[in-house]
Amino acid sequence: MARLRSNGAPRRGGFAYRGLMVALVVLSALPLIAWNIWPRFSFSAQEAAPMMHTVARGQFLHEITNRGNVESANNVEIRCEVEAKGTPGTTILQIVPEGTAAQPGDVLVRLDSSAFEKELTNQQILCANSQADVIQAENVYETAKIAKREYLEGQYELDKLTILNAKTEAEEYLRRAVEYLKYSERLAAKGYVTALQLEADRFALEKAKNELDSAETELKVLEEFTKEKQSIQLEADIKTAEANLKAKQASHDLDIQERTRIEDQIKKCVIRSPEAGQVVYANVSNRRGGREIIIDEGELVRERQVIIRLPDSKRMQVVADINEAKITMVKPGMPVTIRLDAFPELELKGTVEKVNEFPEPTSWHSVGVKEYRTIIRIDGSPPGLRPGLSAEVRIHAEHIPDALQVPVQAIFEHGAKYYYVTFNRGKHQAHEVRIGSTNDKFIVIPGGLEQGQQVVLNAAAYRDKVDLPELVAENHAPPPGPATPGRKQPPGATASPPPQPPARAGERFAALDADGNGRIEGSEMPEQMKAFLQRLDANGDGAVDRAEMNAAVSRKQEQGSQPRSGPGGPGKAASGGSR
Repeated sequence: MARLRSNGAPRRGGFAYRGLMVALVVLSALPLIAWNIWPRFSFSAQEAAPMMHTVARGQFLHEITNRGNVESANNVEIRCEVEAKGTPGTTILQIVPEGTAAQPGDVLVRLDSSAFEKELTNQQILCANSQADVIQAENVYETAKIAKREYLEGQYELDKLTILNAKTEAEEYLRRAVEYLKYSERLAAKGYVTALQLEADRFALEKAKNELDSAETELKVLEEFTKEKQSIQLEADIKTAEANLKAKQASHDLDIQERTRIEDQIKKCVIRSPEAGQVVYANVSNRRGGREIIIDEGELVRERQVIIRLPDSKRMQVVADINEAKITMVKPGMPVTIRLDAFPELELKGTVEKVNEFPEPTSWHSVGVKEYRTIIRIDGSPPGLRPGLSAEVRIHAEHIPDALQVPVQAIFEHGAKYYYVTFNRGKHQAHEVRIGSTNDKFIVIPGGLEQGQQVVLNAAAYRDKVDLPELVAENHAPPPGPATPGRKQPPGATASPPPQPPARAGERFAALDADGNGRIEGSEMPEQMKAFLQRLDANGDGAVDRAEMNAAVSRKQEQGSQPRSGPGGPGKAASGGSR
């Protein structure tokens, strides 16, 4: 038993020592194994044997993919036409449910009209009072006109006749006085009339003359002064009465207009459908998803505010906000393929109709990201298409039926030129190439490559193994070329501007972005990379876009700005650590 224990103890100790060594070796090899299994997801890994790609010709299609919402191109807008008059708005008392199929004349909205009804009662009293004033003014005016006629055709004639009668009598008295005086003078000559009586007859003659002169003067005053004075005064009375009547009438008209306006406002509190259509509330949401304008019973609506829209289902469109990085490639008239989330099997055709000249307002969480509203007309709207549906649009920015093209990973930029890499008998060699259009997956090659030629797929990973022309340090960044697969500062060029995110970030992004929508969703990444996705997702929306990818690469560049030696060469360890 002692021998067995003595022999067994070293065996257990030896087994433990060897097992520990094996475990350490396995644990040390695990990162290398993982590195070789998933090299394409690393920012710094280089493959021992390059993957090759055969240059071929084919159809080149550059599509700009974006999300948008369906809306009607021809909306009948139902607005609040009720005046606010110093109030925040008018309360919605009743509104038909959203989605109701309205017919012409149907009541859609009832607004609160109680304030206008009270105002109408007061205004009706004002109208009655002003109407009484008008009637009184009319009486005064008519009386003034009658007074003038009364004087000219009545009183004036009576006064004139009275004066004429007095004149006639005065003339008769004068004639008699003349005769009496002559008779008295003859009698006085014979001594039959005394001197006193003769003097009385002479006085009577003078009195008759004076009475005649008085009657003639009175007639002259009547004709030349009194008549004209009275006519002017009576005419003034008529004009004054007329002006007062017009003022009262104008005031009454204003009261009637105000009453009519109030009655019209009460009528406008009941909003009816001008034509047939499906009711859509004019709710407005902000960029964070919150409601800025809510249409519902009990809510206030401002004057001229849209309450309901009746969309024309025969003329529909998609509104999409295109990022400024791609907006220069979008032009009116470009064909568009549209897919609706509600009908994924249905593919619609459309056309870019309008691209706004100015960007949309940005919110606090999207500072620096500018988007331009683009209107896409749907050609032949199918039945069942309704506003508010989410849609994916693919704008066909460029189409070349037969183009020589290679993946974007096969080209890298050095200075202001572009290169591809060949691999022959264990040797890598860089060749300059001219590039054309790119769709983030393939680059059109107008010259420098031939069909059937073999090129290294991940060319940027081998730029340190090929001979490249030395770059001259510049004080300014070189202008961007027609395509931007990526820029990388060559080792030792310290006078150059800060490097842009390397091409490999764009290559990895394009490789992972399976649906080409500019976002790497969790479903597009292998299970082993889900944690990596979470680290890159800066805004926490469950997906990684190019901006987040580039930001991560920039952080890694800053962290790895001091190169260190390692199996991958200078600078590789720092970038590899970002994994």
